Amino acid sequence: MLLDPLLGCPRTPKGHLLSSMNKRTLLHSLFERYQKDLQRFVAHKFGSHHDAEDIVQEAFHNVLRSVDMTQLDNPKAYLYQTASNLALNRIRKQQNHNRYLAVADLPDEVDDKDAPHRTYSSQRDLNTLRQALSGLKPKYRRTFLLSRLEDKTYREISEELGIPLSTVEKHMIKALQYLRDTFQEDTQ
Repeated sequence: MLLDPLLGCPRTPKGHLLSSMNKRTLLHSLFERYQKDLQRFVAHKFGSHHDAEDIVQEAFHNVLRSVDMTQLDNPKAYLYQTASNLALNRIRKQQNHNRYLAVADLPDEVDDKDAPHRTYSSQRDLNTLRQALSGLKPKYRRTFLLSRLEDKTYREISEELGIPLSTVEKHMIKALQYLRDTFQEDTQ
C-alpha cells in the first residue's frame, strides 16, 4: 500500500486514494495543509490579497461539491488549478463590469451638429443589412443570426439545428461571403 505524500493517506496500486477517508476528511486535510500557501499563491499571481481568501474558500467549496477526491491523482494540483481558474474568472468579471461602467458613464446625448446625418446614415445601413439578410438562403440566414444576434458558438448552433459542426462553418462562410459581396456592391 502506497502512502500519499501530500495527504498522508493510503493509495491503491493504481494511485487512487483509498475510500476509507470520506470526502470531507480528505478536503479538511488538504485545507489544513495548503490553505495559507494557496492564499499566498492566489494573492501573488493575481495581485489581490483582499480577494485571495474568498477565492481559496470558493475553490475548496467547489471541490467539495463536485469532485470525487479519491479519484484524483494529484488533489493539490487540482485545487490550485481550481483556485487559479476562479481568480481568472473574477478578473474577467471585474473587467467586464469596468467596461460596462465606462459605457454607462457616457453622456446620453451628444451635442453634435452631425447627429442627424449619423442617424440617417445608420438607418440606411440598417435597411441595407435587412435587405441583404432577406436575400440569404434561409439555412444560411438562420445560422448567421444564431451566431451574431444570439451570440451562440458554432457547436451550440450545430446542436440546436441538428447539423454537423462543419456544416455550420460552411453556412457561416457562405453567409459572410454573400453579405460582404452585397455590401461591396452597395458601396460602389
